[in-house]
Amino acid sequence: MDFNKIKLYTDLSLLKIDQPVVDLLVPFCGQDSKERNPDLNITLGRFDDYEEEGKAFIELTSLENADACLLPIRYSQQKNDLEFEEEIKLFSQLVGDSGKKTFVFLGSDIDYFDVKIKNAIIFCNTLYQSKRKSNEYAFTFFFEDFIAKYYNNQLPTSTKPAIPTIGFCGYAPPLAQKPGIYKLKEVFRLMMNYLGVMKTFPSISAHSYRVRALLAIMKSKKVKNNFIIRTNFGFGGPVGGLYPGGVKELNSSFREAYVKNIIESDYTLCVRGYGNNSIRFFEALCCGRIPVFVNTDCVLPFDFLIDWKKYCVWVEEADISRIPEKVLEFHNKLSNEEFKALQVEIRNLWKTYFTPEGFFKNLHLYLNI
Repeated sequence: MDFNKIKLYTDLSLLKIDQPVVDLLVPFCGQDSKERNPDLNITLGRFDDYEEEGKAFIELTSLENADACLLPIRYSQQKNDLEFEEEIKLFSQLVGDSGKKTFVFLGSDIDYFDVKIKNAIIFCNTLYQSKRKSNEYAFTFFFEDFIAKYYNNQLPTSTKPAIPTIGFCGYAPPLAQKPGIYKLKEVFRLMMNYLGVMKTFPSISAHSYRVRALLAIMKSKKVKNNFIIRTNFGFGGPVGGLYPGGVKELNSSFREAYVKNIIESDYTLCVRGYGNNSIRFFEALCCGRIPVFVNTDCVLPFDFLIDWKKYCVWVEEADISRIPEKVLEFHNKLSNEEFKALQVEIRNLWKTYFTPEGFFKNLHLYLNI
């Protein structure tokens, strides 16, 4: 295989009208109208560079000449979805009989999937390390480059403070919620988390791990916090992506305040929400800030290549109450020069592996694991 270009076989006839293709195919199929609409998509521009550069390192070719295959649509997450299986039946048989590996991409925040394509390399945003199979890998989240958009592509590095600041801007019910049934439900959920119920039923944990982490930091006098607790959820929207504020007029100001919170903090708290993943983790990398990553049986992308504990404060689920101590332990080991250098290194890590062009340029690495 030419490591400068990966050759893929796919079947574009599987695509339906107005059905979004997998992100990998953007250079060949373009971005759909919703992706390009600034009124609908808060992450506008995230695929622009990849759309221009992608054909330099990805080529669509025949099955005979391909290094691997690609399912051009996201694999259905519905149980017993016979219609979907019938739609991809011929493709599945063809690539399965070829003996070649097939890249399969799933959606976000899912707890069930059953990919029936032989030799599949499966990418999913939500994986559990304890349940993970050998052909399952974590996918990343794509968004616009915050530093390019808000800081003229110049990373603002900070000097090492004596007392570190941990930032967070987001939704964390029951915090900041008005009295009512919803708040009572979230208080009950939080209590169940403290009692260990979520270890058995992680899919119902929602934001309770996040709240535990926030409370642990807020109680501590060893670190500073820079918290903005939102009253409403920031996801969904017409393209299924970020839609902060839920109201069009608020989107830009919400987004800018979110980025500012990351930049003005030394560390950024990154804990799962509805899915066992954290978009904020990758957004912190983009901004050159050190994630405080709470490991709830998670899987991170390129874990066979990247020593993640070098680039973040790694906190096991059992140590949530000790987050301030974990941050201080990490922080105190760094000199001022190392602290500033780490910010640049983290930013470069994101650019190399977690932009669309970075991730797909390194896709070939998954064929040799």
